[in-house]
Amino acid sequence: MTRFKSFKSHPATQLVIAAIRRYVMAFGMAIIPLSCLRVLLLRSCGVRVGKGCYIGFNVICDTNYAELITIGDHVTISHHTAIYVHTESPAESPLSALYKQVRPVTIENGAWIGAGCIVLPGVTIAQDCMVGAGSVVAKSTEPSSLYAGNPCKKIKTLSLGLHSNT
Repeated sequence: MTRFKSFKSHPATQLVIAAIRRYVMAFGMAIIPLSCLRVLLLRSCGVRVGKGCYIGFNVICDTNYAELITIGDHVTISHHTAIYVHTESPAESPLSALYKQVRPVTIENGAWIGAGCIVLPGVTIAQDCMVGAGSVVAKSTEPSSLYAGNPCKKIKTLSLGLHSNT
């Protein structure tokens, strides 16, 4: 048992596991036809995904630290979105030492991320927040708000649940 624990925690083993996750996820996220099956794939790779979520085709989640990604309930993540939790590089350079970070990403309940977005390490996308297509989210957002752009900026506060059907 002790040997297995030390084997699993060895950096080379972690890289191999991450590589396997990366290829399984890349292949599966491109060809799996149903969102519910893509959710299962993300969960099997270590991403925490809530209930009632929609995950589009070719969504990429950081495979080195997949367990640091938390997706709440009833979240929509549209096609070709990438979620990263680290900026480490195996190449040794002054930049890799300066910018080395590993920080969790949280997408709270009801959030909606448009197609082609990039979510960077340490970000929390707040409850019922909408991120416009093609945005780069480098800072956490406020609840019930619309964000868009590169870098992502608040466009407006959304009035949710205030509309009547009459």
